[in-house]
This record gives sequence, structure tokens and C-alpha cells, in this order.
Amino acid sequence: MSIAPALAAPLRPRLLVAGAVLALTATLYLDLRDGREQPEVLLSRNFDAQVVDLPAPDFTVQRMDGTLLKLSDLRGKVVFVNFWATWCAPCRQEFPDLEKMAEALQGLPLEMVAVSGDDNWEDVKKFLAGEKSKMTIGLDQSKTAPHLFGTEKFPESYVIDANGRMRLRFISVQPWTDERIQRYLEWLTRQT
Repeated sequence: MSIAPALAAPLRPRLLVAGAVLALTATLYLDLRDGREQPEVLLSRNFDAQVVDLPAPDFTVQRMDGTLLKLSDLRGKVVFVNFWATWCAPCRQEFPDLEKMAEALQGLPLEMVAVSGDDNWEDVKKFLAGEKSKMTIGLDQSKTAPHLFGTEKFPESYVIDANGRMRLRFISVQPWTDERIQRYLEWLTRQT
């Protein structure tokens, strides 16, 4: 009796999953490269995301240094907006991956803005524990910015192109270190 068939049976499901993941990654890469299908549609199939094609509503938030950040001032760059709060457990969970994504995409014409729905800066500073974020952190004490976007609960994230149009809405926690998301953002920065 051969040992090979006995060993192959338990590996078969793993090989099928690995093959499916490889095929999905190759499909996304080829479709992005060749422009055969709208990249937003491809991402929405693989993540909890919705394709959006609307002008991004303008909002103003306060930066930690007290200056104001107006979304429309970022025109010409791709903007990634994440609505979050320190009291939101899923937000806290995804924050390290957002930081990693921001670091991986440094140098691109891309601005990552994390808009906190907290009541004050003290909660945000306590959460950051003295660490400087790689994202632009804004405080929205009026709580209006998420409502302008139609945000239903935290966290939600939006991708806005350089012309100020919303392209994608990500609902809840996402695997922000996934290279498919990062490749999409890189691609979008080259579309201006």
C-alpha cells in the first residue's frame, strides 16, 4: 500500500483553497493591469465594500495641533477617510492595520484621514499613547462628517479620488494590510 494517497487526501482541501486564493489574486492583478473591469467592482466582490460614484461631501475637522482640515483642500490627492472612535472596539482592532497601510503607501499622492467621533482630544491622545500616527487624525466634535457620508456605524471608510468623487465605501473592519487594497489605492493615485 502506498503512503502518498493517504497523505494527499488531507492536503487536498488546503491545496484547493490555496489555488482559489492564487487565482483570485491573479485575476485582480490582471484586471487592474488591463483595465477590463472597474477595479472598484473587483474589490467589492472580495471585501465588505460598496461601489460609490458620488461627489464627496465636504467637511471640516480639527487636527490635533488645533488647525482645521477641510476635505476639499485635499483635491488633487486620493483621500482615504476612516470614521472611527476610541470607544469603538472594532475601530481599535483595525487601527494598527490602518497605520501599517499608511506606512506602506507613504510617498504617494494619498492622504489618509482618520476622523474621530470622540468628544475630546484627551480620549484620542490616551488611545494613541504618545505615538505619532502616520495618518492625519481629525476630531469631529459636531459629529456631522459621518452623517454627510451616510455612515451607519463605526468603523466605515471611504476612498475618494483626486477629483473629489467617492469610489468605494468599506463597511466595518477590513484587512487593510491586504495587498489587493493597497494595489488598488496605488493604481488610483496614477489615474489623475
